Amino acid sequence: MLVAVLIGIMISIVVGVSLVPVIVTSTANLTYGVGTGTSTAYAPAGLQALVSVLPYVFVAVILLGAVAWIGGQG
Repeated sequence: MLVAVLIGIMISIVVGVSLVPVIVTSTANLTYGVGTGTSTAYAPAGLQALVSVLPYVFVAVILLGAVAWIGGQG
């Protein structure tokens, strides 16, 4: 039973880590502006500050989920 739990945790961490570049790219597009030429649109400063923290929150949720999954197995 413990081996199955560990395999599940490893799979979830691999999938989560493979999604990190997608999240970083998406947040960079919102933070640094999207557009061509003279018509570049930027998000408000408050939204940029919140979005810049999202990759760290994503990684923390993956790690805390793995720890909670191990701790929940009795």
